[in-house]
Amino acid sequence: MQGLRVQLRSQAPIRLEAEFDCGAGELVALVGPSGSGKTSMLRAIAGLWTPADLQGQIHVAGQAWLDSAKGVQLSPQQRRAGLVFQHYALFPHMTALANVALAAGPGWSAAQVQALLNRLGLADLSQRRPAQLSGGQQQRVALARALVRVMPTPQMDKPSSGERQALPGVLLLDEPFSAVDAPTRQTLYRELAALRQNVSVPMLLVTHDLAEARRLADRVVIVDAGQTLQTGTPARVFASPRNARVAALVGIQNHFQGRFYKAQAGWARLRWTDPGNADSAIDLCVIDKNKIDHDTRVTWVLNGEQVDVLADGPPAAQQEPGATRLRCQLAEVLSLGEISLCTLMPEGMLKQAITLNLSTRVLARLQVATGSWVQLQIAAGALHIMPVREGVA
Repeated sequence: MQGLRVQLRSQAPIRLEAEFDCGAGELVALVGPSGSGKTSMLRAIAGLWTPADLQGQIHVAGQAWLDSAKGVQLSPQQRRAGLVFQHYALFPHMTALANVALAAGPGWSAAQVQALLNRLGLADLSQRRPAQLSGGQQQRVALARALVRVMPTPQMDKPSSGERQALPGVLLLDEPFSAVDAPTRQTLYRELAALRQNVSVPMLLVTHDLAEARRLADRVVIVDAGQTLQTGTPARVFASPRNARVAALVGIQNHFQGRFYKAQAGWARLRWTDPGNADSAIDLCVIDKNKIDHDTRVTWVLNGEQVDVLADGPPAAQQEPGATRLRCQLAEVLSLGEISLCTLMPEGMLKQAITLNLSTRVLARLQVATGSWVQLQIAAGALHIMPVREGVA
């Protein structure tokens, strides 16, 4: 494999049980709560975190950086890893130019390092020390220092073949955009995109920003308590979490209980139950993927991006096959510019509510506000169902 392959296990000082990969030229985001082990994984890849009981393998472009079974453990200096630390870790006594030049390979001249700083908007700041730079400026210097560890030397910057050059390194980004303003963040996004066009290097991004992960990453790895719980494209993971814990970690608010009943011709019935009121229930149409048995207790999540809000009234003569129409009352509408945070109470459910981010413009067009009734048209694909494990509520 030309990319990165990670299998790590450790019990102390923190528990770690991680397994994921990142292809050459791919950007994979590690997403999870604070203290979940994301940064420890990056540091283990770079060779900076090596607890005594660390076991497993780290392979980059077919080279073993760590193979505990074979006694292989390369030093940080032997690993071509560009790491952007969350707190920059710049040498305080050195200028920005010197910080970056120290990490650059032998093919880089001072002028070429300066050219990289220019591209990152640091043209007039290269002779300043970290204490003379803002947090965002320090972060750009840290990114430049990481880039020179994995970028080809400038003489190799534009391969004659026009193809991206595969490099035996990895770029590790620990919250690299958290301290910069929006315009600078866009500049760094473009620099990252330009790098991906020129070279094929695995890129791992640690972020707590789900929107950023969806915007930048080819795939996401959900991490919790040192474990990798689910890997996939952002659209897949955020719409179809593997279990209730993943659903909570990716910020899904609409998480409910119910019971699954098989129907016919690839369709099934989901009975949405109200734990606080046994007499309240609503039937929803769902796709039967033949992964859940008939009459199974389930939990399920609703993907709000596949829900349309319509004026209250009888359903149209034609509607999407498998879609469910659900009459709801707007219990709360909190406007935030173009988006309104809405809480909707389905008719017939006493203690259940749906939370959606709806277009303020659409709500104005429908002439609805708090207390109004609307119709939700829920596509069958908007419902993701997960069986309840025995012994789990």
